[in-house]
Amino acid sequence: MQKTLHSIASVSFIFFVIFGLAHIGSSILIAQEVIDVPTWLIFNILDLPFLLAGLVFATARISLSLGKITENYRVPLIICTLLSVVVFLIALYLNFLVPDAQLLL
Repeated sequence: MQKTLHSIASVSFIFFVIFGLAHIGSSILIAQEVIDVPTWLIFNILDLPFLLAGLVFATARISLSLGKITENYRVPLIICTLLSVVVFLIALYLNFLVPDAQLLL
């Protein structure tokens, strides 16, 4: 189980970095008003995959760290997974069911 968690952490870190660079890069382009429509699409599409990759990476790494301490990998993995699912469900709710705030210019 330790080797599997380590592999999941490695792969999710790669996705976390790729999605993070694209998401942060698009927000910088939006702030500088360089590109409008494609950047807004990237910015709005990549927020949930960026969060998901970060949660998977954090869950795997925390489970590995706590597993080394407790000599049991299942209990920390279950607890971290449940917390990550709750955080992701809250993000889904906020992303899809709460309307975006309109800018008053």
